[in-house]
Amino acid sequence: MSNCWSAFPALGRRPVLRIRCLLAAAFGALALCGASWAQVPSDASRGGILPAAPGVLQTQALPSSTVSNARIGSGDVLRITVLGQPDLSAEVGVNDRGSVAVALIGEVPVAGLSTSDAAALIADRLRKGGFLLQPEVSVDAVQIRSQLVSVLGEVRQPGRYTIPGRLTVLELLATAGGLTDNADQTVTLLRLADPAAVAASAAGNVPASPDAVPADGGRRIPIRLGDATASGGASRGGLDAELRTGDVVYVERKKLFYIHGEVNRPGAYPMEPGMTVMRALALGGGANLRASLKRIDIHRSVNGADQPFRAGIAEPVLPGDTVYVNESLF
Repeated sequence: MSNCWSAFPALGRRPVLRIRCLLAAAFGALALCGASWAQVPSDASRGGILPAAPGVLQTQALPSSTVSNARIGSGDVLRITVLGQPDLSAEVGVNDRGSVAVALIGEVPVAGLSTSDAAALIADRLRKGGFLLQPEVSVDAVQIRSQLVSVLGEVRQPGRYTIPGRLTVLELLATAGGLTDNADQTVTLLRLADPAAVAASAAGNVPASPDAVPADGGRRIPIRLGDATASGGASRGGLDAELRTGDVVYVERKKLFYIHGEVNRPGAYPMEPGMTVMRALALGGGANLRASLKRIDIHRSVNGADQPFRAGIAEPVLPGDTVYVNESLF
């Protein structure tokens, strides 16, 4: 993002936006197309970004023109340019106090400001300090590190992404390349409440599992993708939830059960709420003529050991279970 402040008396104190800031308006269309607009070329990505290995996060940076609505925070890197004053121009980092060091005027608090506000503040201090009569200052966000969200699990490009002003769960999933073939219909949003925990998330300490409970008293918010599909996209519910700094979106792996033996379509099937042996039989194409509905076994893993037991048609089926329909003895 880039904004410029002019201190000419005739123009008044108003920001002059660079033309490239208008490109931010194109973001909505890119997200709907699944475009990876949160990625910029880097040494690791010039040849194409590959999915991160399990437990490894990639940080994707947005082009500066796309984060014009973002607020400055600790850890961000800014490019400060004072027109005609190369000695006063530099790339600086925002320290833990939320300030940047500017030649001649020292530390300037910029945390929480937009780049145009920061440029105006620096110009005002240069003028009031008697260093320049009519300073023209521009501030560009080179790297936005303070406003990050993470997406993990069954997405094609898991990693950490900057928030370009406003970003929804659905847009983040599109930015991450969409869901893998193994994705479940459940997405978990882990929302941190403590600013210290948000800072830890920005440093890369994010939960590795949707079952993790935020230690700061935050919330686990389940979002059903199937609800949006069933409604034809008319009401996407939690998918339209606006993300906040430090949020973690976790796409769970599809939970399966298995059915074998005397059924017409043996194989692996995705779990459904309230799954029973009767429903498993229906998904498996029903029992064939050789089957005995009184001789159905469930093989369940308990502490790593297979524990089979005889089951009725109303018996609940759990993720990972194998339902085996035995042949009739007569």
